[in-house]
Amino acid sequence: MYKYREILNTISKHISEGTEFLPDLALEVANFQLSNNEVYRKFCMKFGISSFRKIEELIFLPVEFFKYTEVFTCGRKKGKFVSSGTTGNRSEVFFNEDSLGLYHRAALRAFPFRGKIYSLIPPYRLFPLSSLSYMLEIFSYEMEVEYLNQNYELDPQEIYPLLLDKKGILFLTSSQLFKLICWMCEEGLRLDNEFIIIDTGGYKNLKAVVRNVKCEDLTPDEYRRQELHRIAAKYFPNSKFWTEYGMSELFSQFYAPSSGLYREHHFAKIFTRGRGLLKVFDFANLCTVSALLVPDIVDVKDGEFEVIGRATQEKRGCGYVFR
Repeated sequence: MYKYREILNTISKHISEGTEFLPDLALEVANFQLSNNEVYRKFCMKFGISSFRKIEELIFLPVEFFKYTEVFTCGRKKGKFVSSGTTGNRSEVFFNEDSLGLYHRAALRAFPFRGKIYSLIPPYRLFPLSSLSYMLEIFSYEMEVEYLNQNYELDPQEIYPLLLDKKGILFLTSSQLFKLICWMCEEGLRLDNEFIIIDTGGYKNLKAVVRNVKCEDLTPDEYRRQELHRIAAKYFPNSKFWTEYGMSELFSQFYAPSSGLYREHHFAKIFTRGRGLLKVFDFANLCTVSALLVPDIVDVKDGEFEVIGRATQEKRGCGYVFR
């Protein structure tokens, strides 16, 4: 218990005050999780690993494990987040007060803006299984957050008037953004106010949104964020678009301007070299597993990365399923 508290306090301070990734601390965390997390230990044993002596030996646990078993390291669980996956099993990510504290520190340290937030993400009290809703709850401790939507479903006709006299930071999902600009296109409307628009992703959900598009600007294709934001800029001409990269399995988020790249943090390092599946070590994941393999193909250079797309099953490079 003493060792756990010592590591927890060190990570908390590092997230809030650090500037560089600490390999020695990462090894200490990975070995702590290897000793105290049965899922991670059994997975590492498949590779003949019983302890980590250098950072190059790290084994990255596929996030699919969160769909099939409890991946938890630090004692008694308080609750869980459930992923927004649209098909198959959904990931369940358990937490306690300590891990929520790390989430709080990481979320505020990673977010590059301060100001009033308008959210189309519904409040956490209505969606207590949503890690995205919880992130907005965290922001409300330091910034004013006004919720404009009580559900993840969007009624553009109701939302549009609420945005008319606003300026600040606007949070919404990619499908919400798409629905909103579809309606604005059909109605011949635009919003000239100045927003920093944070697109929280969810591009796989767009396939169901684009089927009955009537606007000539929009075609029922699968969009990447740059293309969606290029079109959306016609309807938000004075706004700046940013994207958040996050998921329930990671307690840290990454941000990028529409035409730019995501940058790693001193507490969440990308280990992928060149192009490949995303390997990330997240100190905020102390109470689950910090070294995770995500089935997204990324292109990485000098601590910055672009998300190319979701990997197909045959490209994921791991046939292991925990039993």
